[in-house]
Amino acid sequence: MASALRRMIGIAPTPEPDGPGFIPSALGLRLGVDKTTDYALVDFGRTYDGPAKVLVLCTEQRYFEMTNGKLFSTGHNVTETAVPLLHLTAAGFDFDVVTPTGAPAVLEDWSAPVDDDAVMGFVTEHRGRFDAPLSLADLVVDGLADDSPYVAVFLPGGHGAMVGLPENGNVGRLIRWVASTDRHLVAVCHGPAAMLATRVDDEQPHPYAGYEMCAFPDSIDRRSPSLGYLPGQLPWFQVEELERQGLSVVNDGTKGDTHVDRRLYTGDSPRACDELGRLAAEALLGEFVDSASPKGKGAA
Repeated sequence: MASALRRMIGIAPTPEPDGPGFIPSALGLRLGVDKTTDYALVDFGRTYDGPAKVLVLCTEQRYFEMTNGKLFSTGHNVTETAVPLLHLTAAGFDFDVVTPTGAPAVLEDWSAPVDDDAVMGFVTEHRGRFDAPLSLADLVVDGLADDSPYVAVFLPGGHGAMVGLPENGNVGRLIRWVASTDRHLVAVCHGPAAMLATRVDDEQPHPYAGYEMCAFPDSIDRRSPSLGYLPGQLPWFQVEELERQGLSVVNDGTKGDTHVDRRLYTGDSPRACDELGRLAAEALLGEFVDSASPKGKGAA
């Protein structure tokens, strides 16, 4: 009876048509997925034309098991993946996609802003990069050297970032390499969950302990099952775990807040992606175009 009522008022999670999982309810989609974004093309006044690149770390896992055993069909939020990259590529920085083993990156197709021509066009143009990414395991074996062309690592959001990445030792090595070589780290919404991988096989303090950042609030995740956005309660919460590692999350809502602490650039939700992308692009342009003596690290 309760299940039928939830379906009637639109708060029952929706079974995906071609798999064992659930996507958000009708109400969850209305409240949580916009058909357009805030993205607007920016003229940065200059463009980078060298070899420096952004490395986009993605999950290859689609399903996230809730505490009730139901599977959330997730991956990376399309807005949170595309909008920052639209700004970075407009500024002249190319990107590579990487997953733990080189299996295809998973995007939440149901999260796509279907009326946003710029975002949908970007996804169509670059889908091949997500379908055939690099292997992080191979990158680590080959060595993450100081002269690597990757001058920034981007952690896109979506609950999929909480699956596979936080438990992967190579992800932890990547995050520590970014911090130790003074590169840029960009993360949005649930993307920061990947930063928890530094605790795998490593007893050293978190390299970003003491940093302030934005992330999707646990309080909203805890309420999400009541609206059917999630098909059950999450087994763990990212802000709680990040703060356990010594980071400080400064936002308590999803108003589109961004935060910059040294070379860590973060945003709270899809609403933050336009500003976050502009901030990251300006930072890279400032280092590799504006500076008279850029810091090497892949610069021409």
